[in-house]
Amino acid sequence: MRPAKIVAIVIGALLILVGIGVLVPGIIVLSINGSYKDSSGFFSTSDRALSSNGYALVTPDVRLNIGSGDWIPGGGVVRIKATSSGTAPVFVGIGPTDAVTAYLEGVAYDEVTNPEILSSWFSSAAEYRHHDGGAPSAPPGQQTFWVAKQEGTGTQAVQWDVQGGNWTAVVMNADATAPVEADVSLGVRLGFLLPLGVGLTVAGAVLLAVGILLVVLGARRSRPPAQPGYPGGPPYGPQQQPPYQQAAYQQPPYGGPYAPPQYQQPPQYQQPPPYQQPTAPEVPPEAPPVAPPAVPPADQPGEPPAGSP
Repeated sequence: MRPAKIVAIVIGALLILVGIGVLVPGIIVLSINGSYKDSSGFFSTSDRALSSNGYALVTPDVRLNIGSGDWIPGGGVVRIKATSSGTAPVFVGIGPTDAVTAYLEGVAYDEVTNPEILSSWFSSAAEYRHHDGGAPSAPPGQQTFWVAKQEGTGTQAVQWDVQGGNWTAVVMNADATAPVEADVSLGVRLGFLLPLGVGLTVAGAVLLAVGILLVVLGARRSRPPAQPGYPGGPPYGPQQQPPYQQAAYQQPPYGGPYAPPQYQQPPQYQQPPPYQQPTAPEVPPEAPPVAPPAVPPADQPGEPPAGSP
C-alpha cells in the first residue's frame, strides 16, 4: 500500500472520531431544545413550596461573570413564577444584590441556601438561613432598584433578560406582611441553544463524511496498468473471445407482434494455417562431360613419317 493511502486512512479515521464526538452532542442539544420546552420556549422546573416566618424569601447572591469580564449567554432569559399560598397578593422581584441587602437591612427574612431544590432532580426539602429583624420600612413595590418585578394575586411571573453582575431574587407579600408562603418555579430560555445544536450537528456531519471518504479512497485498490500491444483495441487478449453483443430492445408498435432482440454471434477465432516446411528449389541435372578431340600421336624419332616411301 502506498504511503499516501496510509496517511489518508489515518486522517480519515481521526476525522470520523472527531465527527462522531461533535455530531452526538449536537443531536442531543437539538433534542433537548425541541422536547423539553414549554409553549413559551422556557425550560421550567416543577413548583416547590417555600415558606418563611419573616417578611421575605431571598435567593443567594448570583454572580454572572467569568474571570475579569462578564460572561452572558446570548439571548438568555430567566423567569420566576410564584403563586401565593395565603390570602395576600404576592410580589416577585429581581434586583442588584447590594440594593436588596440594603433594603432588607434589619428585616426578618429567610435565605434559601439550596436553590437547586427548585429542580425536579433534587429533593423537595428546602434549607434556609434565618435573619432576625423586624418589618421592612416600605412595601417592595415602592422600591426603584428592581430590574424586573411583578405583583398581584394568583400566579405572578417575572421575566428578566440576563445581564452581568450580582443579582438576588426576592419573593414577598405585596403588602410587606408576614409570613410568606408561595409555590415557586424557575425557568430559563436560552437563545443560543438552537444555533449551537445546528452548528454542532452540521460540523459533525461534514467531518464524518470527509473522514469516510478518505478511508474509502485510501482502502481502494489501484487499477492495474493497461496491457501493451493493443492500443485502442478491445480489452481482451488474442486467445480470448470477445463478449457477446446484444442488440438494443426496440418496443414493437402498438398491437404488433413481439419481436425478440437478435443476438449477434461472436466472430469465430481462426487458427493460423499449420507451419509447412519450405521445399528446396529444384537443381537441373548436370550435363555429361564432353570428350576432348582425339590428337594423332606424334612421330617417333628415327621413324619415317607415315605415308613416306
